Formats: sequence, C-alpha cells, structure tokens
Amino acid sequence: MKLYNDHVENFGVRVIYLFNTINSFCVLSSIFALAVAYFFVPYPVAVLPMIGAAIIAFALMKVADWHPYYVPCALLSLLYLFIAYTPGYQTYLMALLGVTVFYLGVLLVINGGPQVIVGRDITIPFRMLVQCITTVVPTTLSLPISVFFGYFLTSTVLITGHVAQGSLPLTPLLATLAVNIVCALIVRKYLPDNIPTNQYRPDQPISKPFKKVVILNIDGGRWDTIQKLNLPNINRMIGDGAHVKNGLLTVYRALTNPAFGTILTGARPQEHGIFDNNIGQSLKVEGLGDLAKITIYGCMHMKHFAKDGWETKIVSLPTIGIQKSDDVAMEWLLDDLRNDKKTQLFVFDYSEADFCGHSYGGQSSQYHEALKKVDARIGKVVEVIESLEDAEDIAVIVCADHGLHNLDHGYRLFKGESYVPCIFYGKRIKQGYAIEKDGMINDICLTAAWMLGKRYPANAQGQVFDTVVA
Repeated sequence: MKLYNDHVENFGVRVIYLFNTINSFCVLSSIFALAVAYFFVPYPVAVLPMIGAAIIAFALMKVADWHPYYVPCALLSLLYLFIAYTPGYQTYLMALLGVTVFYLGVLLVINGGPQVIVGRDITIPFRMLVQCITTVVPTTLSLPISVFFGYFLTSTVLITGHVAQGSLPLTPLLATLAVNIVCALIVRKYLPDNIPTNQYRPDQPISKPFKKVVILNIDGGRWDTIQKLNLPNINRMIGDGAHVKNGLLTVYRALTNPAFGTILTGARPQEHGIFDNNIGQSLKVEGLGDLAKITIYGCMHMKHFAKDGWETKIVSLPTIGIQKSDDVAMEWLLDDLRNDKKTQLFVFDYSEADFCGHSYGGQSSQYHEALKKVDARIGKVVEVIESLEDAEDIAVIVCADHGLHNLDHGYRLFKGESYVPCIFYGKRIKQGYAIEKDGMINDICLTAAWMLGKRYPANAQGQVFDTVVA
C-alpha cells in the first residue's frame, strides 16, 4: 500500500479545516494559550467556574456567528472587566501571546505548508501572512478575527477563575454577560437568512428535457472580475447564450461546502446541514444527485459534501499540483461526456482560481491569470460538447460557489465575495439573452432540475430560469 493515498489526503484535508475553521480554532487556541500562560505565569485554577465560563463564551460567539459586528461589544466587555477586577496583566499578556503564536503556527504550517506543496511556491505562507492582517473572514485566513475571538474565550476563562478564587463580587461579570447576550442576539437577528427573494416555478414541465446538464463551477470566481478581464470563451458564451446580468448572490456563509450544498439541493445551509467546511457536516436533504445520475469532479473538497452513492472523481492536488490538477480532472470529464450514456448531471469544480485567491489575494495577477486559464479550459469543454451527436440536448451552466475579496470569503460583507457568474449555453439556449432579475445560487439547482425534466428537490427554494430555453 502506498504511504500516500486518498485516505491520507482526506484525513489531512479534514485536519486542515479543523484548525482552519473559526469555532474549532477558538477552542484549540484557547487550550494552548491557557497552558502557555499557566506554564510561564502560574495562576489559580477554579475548574468548574472556568469550564462554565468557557461554555458560555463559546455559546455567545456561536450565537453571533463570530461575526465582526460582535467584536466591539466583546472588546468593550473585556476592557470593562479588566478595569473592574484589575487582574495581573502578565497572565493576560502571556495568554495573548499564546493565542497569537498558535494562530501563526496554523497559518504558516497547517494552512501554509499544504499551500506550498500544492502551489509549488515556497513564498505562499509569507504572502498570506502579509494579507491576513487586513482580511475579515470566519477562518484562520483572518488574523484579527481569529486572534480576537480566541483571546476573548481565553480571557473570559481567566477572569472567571480570578473572580472565583478571589471571592470577588459577581456584579460586573453578570452585567457584562447580560450585555453580551443582548448584543449577540441583535447580531444574530441581522445575519442573512438565505431565503431567495424571487420564488418562481413554471406551471408546466419543460417540453423537451435535456439529456445532460453540465455545471462548470469556477471555485472562487467573482463576477465583477470575470467581467473586467474580458475572457474570450466566457464572453462568447454570454453572447451566444444567456446570463444573469447582475450575477447570483451566494449563500451566507460564503464558503465552498455550504455553497455547493445549496447549488446541489437548492436548500439553505440552515436546512441542508453544511454551514462551514469543518468536520461532522453532511447533506441532510434531497439533492440533484438523488433525482438524476450524477458525477462530481474536483479536489478532495468535493467528496466532503457529496452523498454516499453519488459518484465522485477526485484529483490529488498535492500529488499533481494546482497548475495541472484541473487539466487532469477535465480529461475525465471530457472522456465521460464522449462515452458515458447514463450520467445526466456532470458537476465540475475548477480549483486553481480559488487556490490563487487564497494564496496571493483576490486582486492579484496570479488570480487573474488563473481565471484566464479556467476560461481556456471551459472553452475546451464547450468545443467537445459541440462536437457530440447529442449536443443539441446538452445544456451548460457556468457558475461559481462564491467569489473572493482579499484572501477571504465568508461573511458576504463585500461585493467581490458575494456575487458569482451564472451563464447558460447550448444549442437550445437563447442567444444574447440577459436575465434582469436578481437571483441566488439556489436557482442553479432548480433550473438544472427543470432542464432535466426532474421534479425539484424537496427543500429547494428559489426560481427557475425557464426563459433561457429557446
């Protein structure tokens, strides 16, 4: 048996996301910081009160979804408690150092190490380090978000222990808790609900269903940049096909697994069960792959949201490298398009643009060059489809799961991370047709189901773009 195989890669990716996702990072960094602080500046420990404080602080952050809007309230609360109880500052400075060191280890080693292997570029972790300072995202690609919430959890535990051991008055602690509960609930109330504005399903099924629908997903493809780059193949598909003029709004959180879960089920992350990229989450509702034979192509990411029974063809990014991986997987897609007579839905994820965005930034030349390469690859897929005997009965949908801002996407705070392309192409698609209505990526699922003549997945919401068919 080879030392490196799919199981090893799958485990490695899961470990990366365990450290990378903000909720698990907070817990792990806090444990590390508490141990570091105790080693250098021993402090009295009150086990039960400190565990209770950790649970309450974590619950508050979870309610507020670790959102930047919650930071001012949490920050002012810490400052107030420091003033009210005047604990020894050495312990808290050491705890802050512990969280920061843990963060840098995760960014440079656990995130950056695999990026070096996949990208074949040793400078990537240091490029990420520079940009993570100004990045706001619910992962460890953001220094301010990760370090602050890790430290908020750690300091809450330390202050509670200080109060319990010193038999100090609880009033400041309880008052701060009350304020934080209110603030967390207010932030929660204004988080996006992911309910599509437009809900439409045609009265009649499609008169002549397509035999195949090919979804070509540009992972991390921001709509505004794709338009500005003047990509020849995408421009031709827009001119000879149909597209959503303003792009589609991705889901909150704007991360790959929850977004893809929505593309394949039409359901909100709150319903389909995948809210971030961390372990322990899977699709809990009906999806397109339950209604039509599906094959999904891409990196190990894709296996994590696909249901058992859905066929996946996974390319190893560390083994092949990001520069070639999309081409290798695309040969599988092209071969299946030529020879597979049973599969009705082909879902392909182009990884290179997303990788370059996370490594070099969403405004970098590397990201732009990656989008140009994706455009050329899409052109090759279209060329093969147009050469097939059943080309008339094949519809192509070019889309993206999310966009990019700096290194980041997730909170949907910026236009670049929020809006993605949606282009329809094929011999039976209207030429030069622009859809003026706003939409969400839920609509991709509903439209694909309608094109295939299938019923809609049970929990799907959104609209069908039936007017794109001539």
